[in-house]
Amino acid sequence: MPTLRRLAMLGAAAGTVVLAALAALVLMGALPVVDALVLVLLGGCLAALALLLFSVRRLDGKTQRIDTRVKKLETNLARVTDTLGTVSDELAGASRLLAEGAARRDDDLRAVLAALGEDRVNAMFLRNEVEAEIKEIRRITGAPPRVRTDVGER
Repeated sequence: MPTLRRLAMLGAAAGTVVLAALAALVLMGALPVVDALVLVLLGGCLAALALLLFSVRRLDGKTQRIDTRVKKLETNLARVTDTLGTVSDELAGASRLLAEGAARRDDDLRAVLAALGEDRVNAMFLRNEVEAEIKEIRRITGAPPRVRTDVGER
């Protein structure tokens, strides 16, 4: 389809030819001046209507392309929204799992620390019992008490 500029150039050329023909008919006396003016005005109105028609068609085409682009973008936006919903659900699940893991790790750490504390208390109690028994054995056997050299070392 020819562009609007080419159609305007073609219309201008045809209008010039028609005006020249009308002027020639008026000068030869074959056509009255009033009839020539009516024909010129009628031609101008037809040209304006043709220009308007092609402008509207062009605007309609642009509107249709914009509408198609908007529908395409809406489809993409819907797909992105669905994907974001899926990602959000996955992140919520991962966050929940991380929180459960952190709670489990804290419980395990508390249990380990409690076990270490109990073992240390038990070891100190056992050490005191062993030292008391060694003192008792030395007292019974008459062996001299041994001086501790590891006091202060750990």
